[in-house]
Amino acid sequence: MTVTEYAIADYTPEALTGLLRTQPGWDGVIIESVQASPVGTGQMASSYRLQLEYRQQPEGAPVTLIAKVSSTDPTSRQMAVSTGAYQREVLFYQHLRDLTAIQTPQCFYAEIASDLCGFVLLLEDLSPADSVDQISGCSVEQADLALAQAAALHGGSWQHSQLSEQTWLPVEHVWGALAAGLPHITGPWLERFGQHLKLEHVAVVEQLGREVTSWLSALSEHRTLWHGDFRLDNMLFNAHGGHTPLAIVDWQSVAAAPGVIDVSYFLGNSLTQEVRNAHERELVTEYHRRLLSLGVENYSAQQCWREYQAHALYGLVLTIPVSLGVEATQRGDAMFGAMASRAAEQIVANDSFAALASLTR
Repeated sequence: MTVTEYAIADYTPEALTGLLRTQPGWDGVIIESVQASPVGTGQMASSYRLQLEYRQQPEGAPVTLIAKVSSTDPTSRQMAVSTGAYQREVLFYQHLRDLTAIQTPQCFYAEIASDLCGFVLLLEDLSPADSVDQISGCSVEQADLALAQAAALHGGSWQHSQLSEQTWLPVEHVWGALAAGLPHITGPWLERFGQHLKLEHVAVVEQLGREVTSWLSALSEHRTLWHGDFRLDNMLFNAHGGHTPLAIVDWQSVAAAPGVIDVSYFLGNSLTQEVRNAHERELVTEYHRRLLSLGVENYSAQQCWREYQAHALYGLVLTIPVSLGVEATQRGDAMFGAMASRAAEQIVANDSFAALASLTR
C-alpha cells in the first residue's frame, strides 16, 4: 500500500499492521479486523474513527484510532495541495508536536506522498469529547480555556530555534498568493456569502482587498508557532471523558508568525458579538499574562492589544479565499458566512485598519 491512495477502504488490517509496526516496541502487532466510520466535519481532509481488533496487541496499542486522509473532493484536494496544507500537518506531527505544552493528539504514524496530496495520519482518539458549534459560539469560560492553549503554543515556541530550522514554516508565499487574489474574488464571494453580512461589513470586505498587502508584511516576523485555524471546530472540550479539558486538532495551517493572530481569529469567529464586546479585553489581558508566566519578555500588554486589534483582519483574509476554494455544503456555507460576519464586526469594533497602520509605520 502507498499513501497516494485516498480511500479509507485502502487501510486494511494488513496495511494498518504495517504502519503501526513502525512504532517502537510494536514490531509484533497484528491487526485482525478494522471498522471505519467518518468523524468530524473537515472541509479540506477526511477523518475516520478506526475500531481495531488485534490478533497480537502490544502494550499501549489503542483499540481505536483516528485516521486522517486526503479529501475525496477534487476542489478541496487542490486547495490543500496549493496551500501545502497536508504537508504542514504531517510535518508538524513529525517534528513539532512535542515542542510546546499544547494539548494535541499523539501521532502513531505520519506520511505524505511526493505529490503532497496523498497522506495519512494515524492519531490518538480523544473521545469521548465535547464539541462546541462554530455557528452558535462558545462561553467566556470556554474561550479562556482556548486562550490558555494558545498561550502554551505561542509562549512555548517564542523565538525558538526550531522556527528557523524548519524551513517549511514560513508562510508568506502561501498567503501572498491567496491574498493577491482578494480584489478579484471579492465580487463572486459577495454573491455567494453577502447575504450573511450587514452593509458596513461589505465595505470592510472591499477595503480589505485594497489594504491586505500591509497585513501580509506582518507575517515576515517568525516569532512563534501559529496554528492558523484556531477555532471551535478544531477544539475538543472535555477530551478523554474530561481528563483533558481541551485539546487542539487540525494543524494544516501551522506556520511561523506572530501567534497573537490566533487570539484575534479565535475571539472574532468563536464568540457572539455580544460576548466578544463584553469580554475580549479581559481575555486578551489574561492571554498576555500567561505569556509572561512562560518566560516571554519585551512584549508589553499595549503591544499585545494593538496587534490583537490589527490581526482581526485575518478572519476575512482566511475566510474569503478558503470558503470559495472548498466544496460547497449547506453547513459549510453557513459556517463561513457566520465567521465572515463576526470577523467584519470585530474589525469595525476594533478599528483594525487604523491599528494595522500604526504597526506598519
